[in-house]
Amino acid sequence: MSEIIHGQVTFLIVTLCCGMALVFCYEVLRLLRWMFCHSGILVWIEDILYWAVAAIPVYCVFFVYNDGEIRWYGALMLVTGAWLYEKGISRPARGVLVKIFGSHRPSLYRLLKKKRQERQQKKAKKTESN
Repeated sequence: MSEIIHGQVTFLIVTLCCGMALVFCYEVLRLLRWMFCHSGILVWIEDILYWAVAAIPVYCVFFVYNDGEIRWYGALMLVTGAWLYEKGISRPARGVLVKIFGSHRPSLYRLLKKKRQERQQKKAKKTESN
């Protein structure tokens, strides 16, 4: 196999894996949203920041493996990698992540709920005293 073909095949495999990794990282972000309640605007800001930061490894892959040239098949492989992750290993990966981090949700939820109730009680005492 010639060196050029080997380089292009490597580029395709790396972009496929990069697409899968980006969606996996987004899966972790979704899990954090599940663990900690977010408002709509905060979710919107997180998404913009995530995808802005996610552009950095994509740029690096295109720069290192394809001399900075953006090829349509590279972008297609990124999307294909994301699609394959979502259709293939997303459910098992989500299950593992929930097993690892999900057991902390009830305790975090109870802690936050307790703190909120304490703040409300303090506010109620202040208004009663005034």
